[in-house]
Amino acid sequence: MVLLTSSTVSVILSTGVVCLFTLLLFLSGYVLQQQSVRSIQSALRPPGVPDPITGHGSAGSSFQKREQSILSDLIPEEQQKHVVHHAQPGAGGNYAYLQLLSSPNPSDICSAILFFKQLATNGTAINDRLFMYPREWDLLSSDKVSDSVRTALSLLRAASIKYNVWLLPIDMTAATSAGYEPTDTKLLRLGQIQFMQYDSVLYVRTPGLLLDTGKLDEMLLSRPLPLKYDKDRPESFNNEAWIPMPLRADRDAILPPVYLITVNNVKNGQIEARGHIPNVALPGFGGLVTSPRGVHTLEDKGNDPADEPGYVFFEQDGEGHVQWAQNPLFGAWRAQQHEVCEGVDFDEIAHDHDQQCFSYDRSCDHLACSWFGSWKEFGYIYSLWRHLSGK
Repeated sequence: MVLLTSSTVSVILSTGVVCLFTLLLFLSGYVLQQQSVRSIQSALRPPGVPDPITGHGSAGSSFQKREQSILSDLIPEEQQKHVVHHAQPGAGGNYAYLQLLSSPNPSDICSAILFFKQLATNGTAINDRLFMYPREWDLLSSDKVSDSVRTALSLLRAASIKYNVWLLPIDMTAATSAGYEPTDTKLLRLGQIQFMQYDSVLYVRTPGLLLDTGKLDEMLLSRPLPLKYDKDRPESFNNEAWIPMPLRADRDAILPPVYLITVNNVKNGQIEARGHIPNVALPGFGGLVTSPRGVHTLEDKGNDPADEPGYVFFEQDGEGHVQWAQNPLFGAWRAQQHEVCEGVDFDEIAHDHDQQCFSYDRSCDHLACSWFGSWKEFGYIYSLWRHLSGK
């Protein structure tokens, strides 16, 4: 028979307590480790499809708040019920076309609608179409904007359903609350996180006219893209067709006419955003998207169909009006604008300028302002006549 002394019992109890606490510490450490692993995996995992606000205005979208959003004023309820049946972004491919606006110019909005209509009806290998705009547009009251702006935004909302365009409302309060004006570059900087499910997104500036969908597709499909940086893939950092162009939202207000955007998750949960512009000197590629000057150059050379561009972006003056002079496509573009945006006054901004001229600039007389308006109308009629007559 073994007699246990008090010291032996104390040692046994102490050892048991130490072992118990050691086991508890081990189990708690294991649980914390698993939680940390899951958190890291969640941070590194590419985000899923953006909130339904980015697509046609589904249930959680601010577009459904009809008392707040003027983009849905003219959309029948039965049309909105079909929204839930659309495929998620990226389901049909890893690329997308993008147009964006930071200011609700009716003419530019309708030009974007025309672009998406042409993509949908002419056939394109790039399935996804994106339109980015400030979320504040959703909160505009109908009585605070002009009829043309309200109508253009409502038509945009309808076009997003008809032509499968994903609307991307971006909260710009981070910029505007700091005293910055909303610009296209700031809009893209704040919204580019939405592109992580794509290999690349191709932005083309509006206003403009799509001439050949297949040739525009070649911008994405004909040559290797930079995509994510990879030291083992030279095309990612030394690409013949695409020149690196970082987005400098603090310095530049407008984007390049053509801009390739690639956004990826990298290690430690950081985001890599890359921007590139096309090498315009590369034969057969650099002229796929051009300005009206490029169209004139082709006309002077004899207009070889193989050299015709896929998309022509239009230049604007300081007031936001498309320059019709030296633009052989202006008449055709304006006529097609009227087809998709019937009843919208595309010269509304110019008319507002005329009213300001009368109200605030006493040195401007009625004759000068009337002459300016008449000259604009003459320019439009002349360009339209050139288009119809084939000259």
